[in-house]
Amino acid sequence: MMTINQTNSTFSLDDLCELANLEGDLREIAAHEKLGIGKQPDEDGFTDNIWAVAWLAQELARKCGLEPHRYTHNSCKALFGDVVALGRAVCPGAWDHFYNVGQEEARAILEGW
Repeated sequence: MMTINQTNSTFSLDDLCELANLEGDLREIAAHEKLGIGKQPDEDGFTDNIWAVAWLAQELARKCGLEPHRYTHNSCKALFGDVVALGRAVCPGAWDHFYNVGQEEARAILEGW
C-alpha cells in the first residue's frame, strides 16, 4: 500500500513493516548474544550472530542503494535510525562494515557491473 502525503514523500506500509521485522530480528540476535547463543567463532573468526547481523545490514544497504527514497518517509525515518543504532549496538563494527558492502553492491548493480 502506498500513499502520498502533502510533501510528496511516498509512504509504504510494506517499508514500515519491513523495518519493524528487521528490528525484531536484531532484538533476537541481541538476546542470543546475552544468552551466549551463536557466539562460537568459525574459521574466519566470525560468530553466527555476526553473520546474521552482516546479512541484515548488507540487505538493508542494498535496498536503500537501489531505491534511494526507500525508508525516507517521515513515518519510517525514526524507526530506520533505531534499526541502524540497534545493529551497531548488537555487533559493533560488523554492521557498518557490511552496510558499506551492501552500498557498494548497489552502486555496482546500478552502474551495470
